[in-house]
Amino acid sequence: MYRIILKDKGTSQFQIDKPQDYLSPKAILRRTNQGIAIDSTDLPIDSLYLSQIEDRGGIIRSKSKWVKTVVVACVDSSVVEDIGSLPFVEDIVLVWLNKSGIAEDYYFELAEDAQQDTEQDKGIIPFDSATDIPKDINYYGTAFHQINMLQGHYLHEAGFRGEGMTVAIIDGGFGGVDKISQLSKDRILGVKNFTHIRKHPYNWDNSHGTHVLSTMLANAPGQIVGTAPNANYYLLSTEVTDDEFPVEEDYWIAAIEYADSIGVDVCNTSLGYTSFDIPQMNHQTAELDGHTVLISRAAGMAAQKGMLLFNAAGNEGNKLWKKISFPADAKNIVTVGSVDAQGIVSSFSSRGMSADGRVKPNLMAQGTRAAYIDRNGGLTFGNGTSIASPILAGMGACIWQALPNLTNMEIIDLLHKSASQWQYADSTYGYGIPNIYAAYSSEVPTGLSMIDKDLSKVLFFDTVSNLLYIKLNAEDLLRARCTIYNTLGRIVLDDSQFDAAINLSFLSRGIYLVSLRVGAERVVVKIAKA
Repeated sequence: MYRIILKDKGTSQFQIDKPQDYLSPKAILRRTNQGIAIDSTDLPIDSLYLSQIEDRGGIIRSKSKWVKTVVVACVDSSVVEDIGSLPFVEDIVLVWLNKSGIAEDYYFELAEDAQQDTEQDKGIIPFDSATDIPKDINYYGTAFHQINMLQGHYLHEAGFRGEGMTVAIIDGGFGGVDKISQLSKDRILGVKNFTHIRKHPYNWDNSHGTHVLSTMLANAPGQIVGTAPNANYYLLSTEVTDDEFPVEEDYWIAAIEYADSIGVDVCNTSLGYTSFDIPQMNHQTAELDGHTVLISRAAGMAAQKGMLLFNAAGNEGNKLWKKISFPADAKNIVTVGSVDAQGIVSSFSSRGMSADGRVKPNLMAQGTRAAYIDRNGGLTFGNGTSIASPILAGMGACIWQALPNLTNMEIIDLLHKSASQWQYADSTYGYGIPNIYAAYSSEVPTGLSMIDKDLSKVLFFDTVSNLLYIKLNAEDLLRARCTIYNTLGRIVLDDSQFDAAINLSFLSRGIYLVSLRVGAERVVVKIAKA
């Protein structure tokens, strides 16, 4: 298969002032709510261009209006030369080679057993000692620690579990999803396969997408509860597991454009590309600039259209490549690295920065011994940024549900500012581990009914003296309890006997969540200890 790079998109049969002809009402509303104009990048490729390509023998497998490409299948090299002579064609690049010797059309009618599961290579590294991990018996079950690390359960308690949010998961196969009892099938709005392997994603041997989905959608209290159990989902398959070629990036681009057109709010991708079966096709670390590689350019375009994108950083941290992969380098998306249960970076988590100096990864979540569901409905644990990313993406859906008037960029800024290394980001942790509830509270403060609603007059942290001032009347001060959490959700101070000022000089540098409770009322603020 070949990627045809167009000089332009021609004269589209659609019009900018009639977006309802090519975008769903939800997609248009997402743009309108964020002040994003419909422009020429939204217009499909001229149908006359596509007809001329087909007339010369090209079988169109994929196309992109954002990066102006068309992927075609053709057996005869003369077809490629003929297409290349068209005046609107800029270049043609080989993106898939049939190494098996099987006729290419066969791949569109593969038998059930034709796929090979290469999960180990695709992002989730099975953890052999899962049975040694104690199962948390509370509501979230095996997933408690990974949501507690983000303080996400407090947002769930506040009533935000993803209702009304539409999430796309772009991944490999979703094997077994239709049979897993812990997943709410009525929240899956659609399943679509963008690859040349023509069978339903539920029937793939590969179940990488299943594992990813379960960290968000699972809703089995006492067993496992995901980070966005009440959101709605589209499952989009773009990853081919029996070989590795750049055409998968074209499939991904087609999927993200589809997700945009149907009105998806949040997208998670636990995929990444660096090298291929033909070394001459490999990417280079110098290309990690968010623009050079088409898949990253498309991811950035999706962000410009108002979608909130999360992408796994990659599992290259302890390999020769070491850096983030593509499209994790994209601009204006959240690239997610992995930490263990103690908040220490996982050895495999890919490092930043981007080639043009932007902070990458952006944020971290638990990806070592993280809980998910396997294709048979079993509760298991594994390692990989592939798991860390959807855990955080689910919380991204919940906080955007809670703060619907914010743009996708404002949500990302909130997450950054809530994180443990906001003031001193680096190439290992990025901005660090976000505190989801602190991010929410910074926009929607919960005031105490009996005292001043202005938080600056209730709780004030002096970064010079390291004193936390609590301004309550004498009666309320006697009833008050102050609890301080670090970014891992651990209590570092819990006191009901204090004066009007608490000395916090004992705390390490970082972000903390201060909870002040007086009777049934509570106020929560975020502080930064320098």
